[in-house]
Amino acid sequence: MSGPYASGRRAWGICDRCGFRYRLRLLKTETVRGRPNNTMVCPTCWDSDHPQNWQGVYPIFDPQALRNPRPDNALAASRVLNPDPVPNPVPPITAPEIP
Repeated sequence: MSGPYASGRRAWGICDRCGFRYRLRLLKTETVRGRPNNTMVCPTCWDSDHPQNWQGVYPIFDPQALRNPRPDNALAASRVLNPDPVPNPVPPITAPEIP
């Protein structure tokens, strides 16, 4: 005697997303943040759990600044903060007036 359920070798199921009929063994359970949301979808509609859903679950240590930076003082370019952010435009060339 097997378990309390039928074997389902020839059973059909309906995809909860697209509504097409598939074999029940082909339908997959969708998960969000690692938990199943009780949705059975076909292989075409199935989306893996997106990594962005796990944001905040794992600690991330990503320092951006240096503690005691030492810039290169020998270069003149390192001493200038912003030499010319917006260069002056060259005046447009106009055609000479004909008398």
